[in-house]
Amino acid sequence: MFKQFISNIPGADVYMIFSLLLFLVFFILVGIYLLKMDKSYLNKMEELPMGDAQTDSKS
Repeated sequence: MFKQFISNIPGADVYMIFSLLLFLVFFILVGIYLLKMDKSYLNKMEELPMGDAQTDSKS
């Protein structure tokens, strides 16, 4: 199926390589962002659902 797609559309291989590179760059940038994210902010967000349940039960 992919061989027919590539052979029928001129330049389709360029589009597929570009989309693969775009996909990889996006996820590499997200990974770098997550590694550089402030750890105290992550801990705050991690405990947020439990913190809401505790404040609701105290009210």
